[in-house]
Amino acid sequence: MLSKWFYNFKIGRTVSALHSLDDATLKDIGIHRSNIRSHAYEIFENEKPIDDPMSELHDLYAKSTY
Repeated sequence: MLSKWFYNFKIGRTVSALHSLDDATLKDIGIHRSNIRSHAYEIFENEKPIDDPMSELHDLYAKSTY
């Protein structure tokens, strides 16, 4: 759970940092302003947390008890 939060935090910080750059700088590094979020996810693709199968089982159990 904490790894997912940290992953989303890193994505958000990267998006914020890239949004702070001007268009000329973004063009120099090969990023268009409309693609900032997708580039941020691409940067941290290897660090994406693995979904815990037990959390899905817990959700199904919790729904079945209602």
